[in-house]
Amino acid sequence: MKTKKINQNIQEATATIRKRDGKYFDFNEISLVTKGVKRLTNKQFLDLFKNVRLRFNLTTQCNLWCIFCSNEGSDYSAKYKQEADINQVIKLGDIIIKNTPIKFIDFSGGEPTIHSDFISNDFKLLKWTKKHKNIKFSLHSNGINLNPKIIDMIKDNFSRIGVSVHSFKFDTWNKITNLKNIYPLDIQKKKYAKIMENLNYLTKQNIGDKVFIKSVIIRGINDSMEELKNFFDYCIKNNFYPKFLEFEPQYKEQKKYIVGRKEFFAKLEKLGCKFTDDTPRDNNPNKYIPGVNFKYTAKSGTKIGLHSIFNCGNKGACESCYLFLCMFVKPTDDGKGLYLKPCAPLDTRFDLTWALNKNNEKQILDIFKLSREYLMLAPGLGINGWNKENRYKVKF
Repeated sequence: MKTKKINQNIQEATATIRKRDGKYFDFNEISLVTKGVKRLTNKQFLDLFKNVRLRFNLTTQCNLWCIFCSNEGSDYSAKYKQEADINQVIKLGDIIIKNTPIKFIDFSGGEPTIHSDFISNDFKLLKWTKKHKNIKFSLHSNGINLNPKIIDMIKDNFSRIGVSVHSFKFDTWNKITNLKNIYPLDIQKKKYAKIMENLNYLTKQNIGDKVFIKSVIIRGINDSMEELKNFFDYCIKNNFYPKFLEFEPQYKEQKKYIVGRKEFFAKLEKLGCKFTDDTPRDNNPNKYIPGVNFKYTAKSGTKIGLHSIFNCGNKGACESCYLFLCMFVKPTDDGKGLYLKPCAPLDTRFDLTWALNKNNEKQILDIFKLSREYLMLAPGLGINGWNKENRYKVKF
């Protein structure tokens, strides 16, 4: 029984990693786009749901403002728009579960835990997830409002709880999460204290195999050996999985803050991490290997860590994006509807509201299919900078 649980935990830690015959491979090798195909058959479309995650952005609002924030592809003014209608989120979720072989559904933001469904303690959405035992649900939070009530609601049926911390040194965390010092220092200290309290509660639940502590690595801020060691020490002490994400520049001037795979993996190896021989160590713009695993030793034994890369705008990523990128569902500006956002850097929208209101399941699936085919046209090739508002630009 114990061996079975360990295997399940490892499977979750490698759930987003794609391999072929046990080896990493370039997605371009299987991409239909590289073969000149720009349309999906119904079977090809439905097969995508076996691997691609459906990701609901419950709100674009957030109680932090990270200096690297992509706002999941929306401009920063969207942070002040209305939250999603939970009834519509549930309705769309039911339709997709009914009509596709979907396996993974994520809830994110903004910060999902500041949605009124959480703040009011109604938890209508979380109660709904308990009806779908075959779906692997995930919650992605900054940890501030990830309190014991919410943890107790998700600890049994959610397969993954992602908490973005980025540093376990307050000064570094504050620099990353407090764009242009928009929040007073005393308020930030209270937020950080809440994160630590909530993580401590997560530790006591003995569900470390579900908890992924995430860090976007930025040159000159949290990429030092001291920072990385502190991060690992915390994860090891609390039996959590570390997940590192390569920094995605929001402005062209920020490209110098990327810490590439070769340099970053060398630092992890100095901390005792082990990589397989076939692990990619370059950032080849014409290839796409979005996620890799590494092993490290904790008190509880050998654990798995993750590293992810997006590479938006590069040829390899754009030509393979339809195979990998989450299906982002976001609230319309007025909060009365939902739309699909297929390409992260471009503000392209496929509105779902009319089809949802009319209960037109076929049209909803047609819209999802069209959004994937839009990605197959590689609209983001060469796009850099994400077209964010200049007034939010910062030098790190």
